This record gives sequence, structure tokens and C-alpha cells, in this order.
Amino acid sequence: MRARTLLVALALTCPSALPADAGIGIVLVHGKQGTSESLAGLAAILNGANYLTERPEMCWSRDRIYDRPYLDCLREIDAAVGRLKQRGATGVVVLGMSLGGNGALGYGARYPGLKGVITLVPGHAPEIISRQPEIAAALGHARALIAAGQGDIRMAFPDRNTRVSSFAITVNATPKVYLDFLSPDSPSVMPANAVHLTAPLLYVAASNDPTQRGRGYIFDRAPENPLNRYVTVSSDHIGTPAVSQQIVLDWLKTLGSSGQSH
Repeated sequence: MRARTLLVALALTCPSALPADAGIGIVLVHGKQGTSESLAGLAAILNGANYLTERPEMCWSRDRIYDRPYLDCLREIDAAVGRLKQRGATGVVVLGMSLGGNGALGYGARYPGLKGVITLVPGHAPEIISRQPEIAAALGHARALIAAGQGDIRMAFPDRNTRVSSFAITVNATPKVYLDFLSPDSPSVMPANAVHLTAPLLYVAASNDPTQRGRGYIFDRAPENPLNRYVTVSSDHIGTPAVSQQIVLDWLKTLGSSGQSH
């Protein structure tokens, strides 16, 4: 009897003694110039709650940016989804921060069967970035190089990244890949991708983040779902994952207990 009481007490006080909610696994997708370690803190919290996690290095990482077209990059998320299923996940959520949030939307728009999509201050808006004179000129140069048969030669191009204070960065990419990521008709345009989601969406914006344009820009374009949530936290862009931990955990619990499958 005393042994049984001890086991119950351990289950109540130790998250690792509890089963993961509905067998959910989570792919955590880092932002532009990040690494697979960028979301390690959030992954540790999720692991502590007994969720399975995967943190792939994306083609927009610090060491790779940009070495593959956008849609090819999404295959790396798909591979991580496959690994979670091999590890026993019966439902998968894709969570991304900044450009990783963009990737989560892009993946959710094209790969059905997800349990949910979580975007933390999703970023990279080519339909807006491409209007800046420096970027517009670079896109014109990239198009000219492609027309001249030089579309597969890697070279330096300008870009923007909200992770750094100056915002302006230089990336090494082929003209074809640069155009794929930065042109106004890029497959990474978030409002267009949100329309095609098939899973519920948790969208976390930050009050001190100029990249966030209100719920109408992306969130309200997603198909209606009773589990959709739009939350604004008091933070800047970089600090959002840390202050969103409880929001993410609470939403995952709701998702796990909803009985809704995708």
C-alpha cells in the first residue's frame, strides 16, 4: 500500500513519470541564421513534459544559408516528422520561430496529417522585403544572371534578419535560390500558406516586435478551427520562445485532449 502511494506521489510531482499527451511529437524549427541548438531551451521544457522532440538543422541555418530552395528545405521538416513517428509519436506538431515559423506554415500548407502548427513570431516576408531598394535591385540582378545561364553559381546577396540589430545581412546563395526565397511570389509567402493549413494553429506574436503585423495578416487567413489561438506576449523577437513556454504547453494539452485527428 505504501509503495502504491509512493508511485502516485511520484507521478504527480515528476513530469517524466507521466505519458506524453496523446503521443504527440514536436518538430522545433529554428530561425534564420540559427542552429539546431537555437530552441534547445524550449525543447528541454517539452522533453520534461514527456513530449518527443526533433530539432533539424534547416537550410537557412548559420552555416548553410541558403543552400537549397524553400520547398526542398521543407523536406527536412518532413524527415524529422518521420523520425518522430519511428520513435512512437502518434501525432506530430511543427513549431517554428521566426523563419522557422514561416517554415512551419509552409510545411503545414503542403503536408496534411499534422496534429497542429505553432508559429512563434513568424518572420521572413518576401512580399514586403522585396520592396526595399537594395533587395529589389538584387532580385533584378539575380533574374539577369538566370537569364544569362548563371543561375546556379553561389554568390553574395543582401537579405534581412530580425535576429541582429542592424537587420541587414549578406547571404551566399545561387541566383535561383535567392529568387526563390526573396521574390514577392516566393513559396514562402506566409499569408498565402496560412490559407491552406489543415491543422489547428497557435500563433504567438510579441508586443515589441516590428515584424508582427497583427492577426489579420496571417492568423485570420487560416481556416477556422475551434483550437486556433492568437496570443500576444510582452517580449521582443528574440525573447519570445522563452516567455511562450507555458502558452505552448497549455495549448498542447488542449490539443492532446481534443480528440481531434488530422
